[in-house]
Amino acid sequence: MTEQNMKFKEKKIKGMRKTIAENMAYSSRESAAITQTRTADVTELIDIRKARKEEYNNKGIDMPSINDMVIKAAALALREHPDLNSTFQDNIIKTYEDINISMAVALPNGLITPVIRNADKLSLHEISIKTKLAADKARTGGLTADDITGGTFTITNVGMVKVETATPIINSPQVAILAAGTIVPRLERIEGEIVERQRMFLSLTVDHRIIDGYPAALYLNTVCDILEKPEQLWV
Repeated sequence: MTEQNMKFKEKKIKGMRKTIAENMAYSSRESAAITQTRTADVTELIDIRKARKEEYNNKGIDMPSINDMVIKAAALALREHPDLNSTFQDNIIKTYEDINISMAVALPNGLITPVIRNADKLSLHEISIKTKLAADKARTGGLTADDITGGTFTITNVGMVKVETATPIINSPQVAILAAGTIVPRLERIEGEIVERQRMFLSLTVDHRIIDGYPAALYLNTVCDILEKPEQLWV
């Protein structure tokens, strides 16, 4: 069968899908992206979350999601590595004091990134409220221009669809994006004993024009350190 005789459906991209396509093409073309991946041992984080579930239920409030915890950890780590909390445009680097996390939300026709402002200063409960509100507004078309502007760093959670690792494209003009992958149980040898540990995959893409591999790795290590010592997330 020749291509001319093959049946197909044709659809011209427009609206949000067209904007996404243009932005992603621009980011890929204009940045020098590199991606680093490692895992974090989130066994203790999951255990603490389970232990606190009754406390949250008794208070009648929702338990923060794993994604909320990643947002808090990423924001706290940006305090120690502020160069990643930057934008690069027209040959000017702007490094921000406010840590405003753009949170990727999947929609039927694309992806949108509402902003969680000053995420490093928010409690997990406050982050949980804001992420749920942002996701609801995104899915009902209720986001305003203020809701989606001013982000300084982006997080996308591919673990929600069981993906382990990713090579996320930077949300230009930002210089970095973190992808949180699915949590996978692993058998590991610790002090001579075989134990099951829960591992989360994390992938960090940075613009290599602005962020070198070494400071990117230090940031990724800090995020993992926070997730592996999760009590500080509730401070």
